[in-house]
Amino acid sequence: MRRLTALAVAIAAAVAITIVVLESGGTTSASASTGPVATAAVIRTTLASRQQVSGTLQRAGSYTLVMQQTSGTLSELPQPGTVISRGQALYWLDGQPVRLLYGTQAAWRDLVIGDSDGADVRQLKRNLRALGFTDYGSLTVDDHFDWATAAAIDQWQHAHGGLETGLLPAGSVAFLPGPVRVTAQRAIPGTPLQPGTAVLDLTSTRLVVNVPLDPSLRQLVRVGDRVEIQLPEGQTTPGTVRQIGSDTTAAAGGQSTPGGTSPGGSAAGADASAQGAGNPSSQTVAGGPASVPVTVSLDRPRAARGLDQVPVQVAITDTVHRNVLAVPIGALLALANGGYAVAVDQGATRTLVAVTPGVFDGNRVEVGSSRLQPGMRVEVASS
Repeated sequence: MRRLTALAVAIAAAVAITIVVLESGGTTSASASTGPVATAAVIRTTLASRQQVSGTLQRAGSYTLVMQQTSGTLSELPQPGTVISRGQALYWLDGQPVRLLYGTQAAWRDLVIGDSDGADVRQLKRNLRALGFTDYGSLTVDDHFDWATAAAIDQWQHAHGGLETGLLPAGSVAFLPGPVRVTAQRAIPGTPLQPGTAVLDLTSTRLVVNVPLDPSLRQLVRVGDRVEIQLPEGQTTPGTVRQIGSDTTAAAGGQSTPGGTSPGGSAAGADASAQGAGNPSSQTVAGGPASVPVTVSLDRPRAARGLDQVPVQVAITDTVHRNVLAVPIGALLALANGGYAVAVDQGATRTLVAVTPGVFDGNRVEVGSSRLQPGMRVEVASS
């Protein structure tokens, strides 16, 4: 029933079909047709029908950054809208910057010679290398805090005009998955702060589309699938399915996700905000229809530059038919006795050939008929 309905809607929406009184297979002279007539070739190709689903274009993740130091006075905060990248200051405490580094491992201890090996050390060394501080090439990215690590920190501190100590006290850096954009200030400069005080609200700079997918369509979507995203002004841009939630969730009502608060850059900072941005995991929600959370990345992010928190449409592939005959949708004619046909142009005559419509793909439709061959010309209704 769904396929029959989709067929009727596609035909009605795509073309104003001429109702033909002649029986299928009848012939008339070319002069019998009314109005200007264009023709197009019958082709053999691959067609794919698509389902349109609704989604929201938004930032991939959001975080609340909290102070991790034991105490201090907030000196300065960046303004909302500021984009902060690796090595840049997130905020200033007692006049000293707390800098952003990339990673998901929590910054939970002083990083100094004598530390036990750990993933946080490897994460730090990876950032030092990315920033260009390698103790003249001797830094090795591993879990061990050695003298080359301390020397690389010295180089980094020297480059920023700071005190060269070769160590990073807890809270002097914050690890987050990538660059961030400031959305709100949560504290007032000049205020004494205690550990755990919220300082900034941040979002990722990466845009994604979050789709609450109807569970009946779940079998149509796989990670890595290509999709088309229709932006608010009608333009389309390609995307790729990156994540699919493992459980059915509810789409309406208040919703929450775990985490969303980053204590100086902990792994919790990688969790999505209450809007579910970028983290399609199971959520507990009261009321509303069930859905499967799907995250789609934009293959061309610049196409959506300046957009955020806007509704979009995502076209996902429903059915693929390969090596089929296809004609422009405008070539379909509705027969008076039911069914459809195309008018094959043969110069002085036109022959109606009954066809069975199949998959619709853009402005083309699959047509099944033993009497059609690739290269034949069919009449197409003029706009």
